[in-house]
Amino acid sequence: MGNEEMLKGMKDLFANPLFQQNFHEFFLAAQREGLAAAQRLWNLTGEKNRLSNNVPEIYEKLLDFYLTLGFVPQHKYDQVLRENEELRQENKFLKDAIGELQLNIFKEGGQKLQETWREITDRQLAMHREIGKDFLELFGQWREADDRKA
Repeated sequence: MGNEEMLKGMKDLFANPLFQQNFHEFFLAAQREGLAAAQRLWNLTGEKNRLSNNVPEIYEKLLDFYLTLGFVPQHKYDQVLRENEELRQENKFLKDAIGELQLNIFKEGGQKLQETWREITDRQLAMHREIGKDFLELFGQWREADDRKA
């Protein structure tokens, strides 16, 4: 029975044009300025006690509900969206810059690797020529020594 009375009281309250207007103002204030501003607005209006005894409880429950959902005013939400977009742009710029730097590093590293490889192979070829030349000199000296013995 208590539930039926409460339900009837709620229906009457929500059908009351004064409550509807105040609720609309409460909701707009919450959107524009935040929940604290909406609570101050409701506490300043004198109609709250004339409508019903449980109206302050309804608004307190609404405040709790919006707080639980993480409700923020529209201007804060818009500010966060702008910051988010700026961060996305900055992140894209930084990713592109890092990509370019990595590409340049790989390019320079590849060029240095090619130069180093070329230098190593040139040194090895020079060493092989020297070894061949020294071998031919030694072979020539042995031959001369064999020719003198004979």
